[in-house]
Amino acid sequence: MRACGWDIGGVHIKAAVCTSPRGDDLDWRIEPFAVWRRPDELGGRLAALAAALGAGPGCAHALTMTAELSDVFPDRVSGVRAILAAARTALGARTRVLDIAGRLVPIDAAAADPEPVAAANWMATAMLAARLVGDGLLIDVGSTTTDIVPLRGGRPAPAGRTDLERLACGELVYTGFLRTPPAALADRVPLRDGHCRTAPEHFTIMADAYVLLGRLQPEAYTVETPDGRGRTPADCAARLARLVCSDPGMIGADGLRAIAAHLEERQIAVVAGAIAEVAARSRTGPVALVAGAGAGLAAAAARRADRRPLRLADALAMGGDRRGRPAWDAAAPAVALALLAAGEPG
Repeated sequence: MRACGWDIGGVHIKAAVCTSPRGDDLDWRIEPFAVWRRPDELGGRLAALAAALGAGPGCAHALTMTAELSDVFPDRVSGVRAILAAARTALGARTRVLDIAGRLVPIDAAAADPEPVAAANWMATAMLAARLVGDGLLIDVGSTTTDIVPLRGGRPAPAGRTDLERLACGELVYTGFLRTPPAALADRVPLRDGHCRTAPEHFTIMADAYVLLGRLQPEAYTVETPDGRGRTPADCAARLARLVCSDPGMIGADGLRAIAAHLEERQIAVVAGAIAEVAARSRTGPVALVAGAGAGLAAAAARRADRRPLRLADALAMGGDRRGRPAWDAAAPAVALALLAAGEPG
């Protein structure tokens, strides 16, 4: 049966299709879409993406979301219901929705009881990761947040389920590879022979630092830039210099790279600290399956926390030609849902 998995976030829509629970014919897409700017366009975007993936009538759809937290919605329940209404129109009434217990529930039931399906995308990836390693950790660094999920006995074993519970216990860390403001990581950065305080304004994001460090190609900078300008190294340098209320010519290329490297170090330390906290409490195995747009950051943090990183996309090789595309685990929740739906009776 052809199945399509969806992960509807605040800045991206991620979708994956396959006909086998092994993912032999897997295809996937990551489409930038800032839901807070054009919430009324969500249904049309979903329909267009489904058509592009060949997920037409008869396809089994399963979805999860995090976009309900966007402040375009007055509260999370309203956000969930708005997203489900758009999905029902675009994908059909037979669409099912993942809840935080790992169950796929009918879309109408999810709309009637929204809280259990809010922000459940981490569960989709954790269920897939647990099948692969049995015991260990999942570390998924996305564009905005990081999920750290204990895996035990072939199943997710989280201490928290809701965003609030997961933030409190360290299993959700609000730092990501693209959108995190650098001033949230460091109130001072190296400058010349000393340090300089940072300006906590929306001048720059971590994507700018990672472009300058060569960790991120400009075409993979798939979120809006703070100034509305481009994504070239020169554009990124101009934004990063604003972190210290300056311009690239006043700091120099080496100085900007030193600032970017310091910010990377701070972000690795933040994630590594959370990994150590979760690992000490959960006492799982040493393997850490890493995934997401920031899988490299996740691997560095895992090593620092004495975990053995393994890329999720390498642990389960799927799909066809990857040239010019990110690894499928950048869309891991959507892929996991596609595999789950493809393996269920039609």
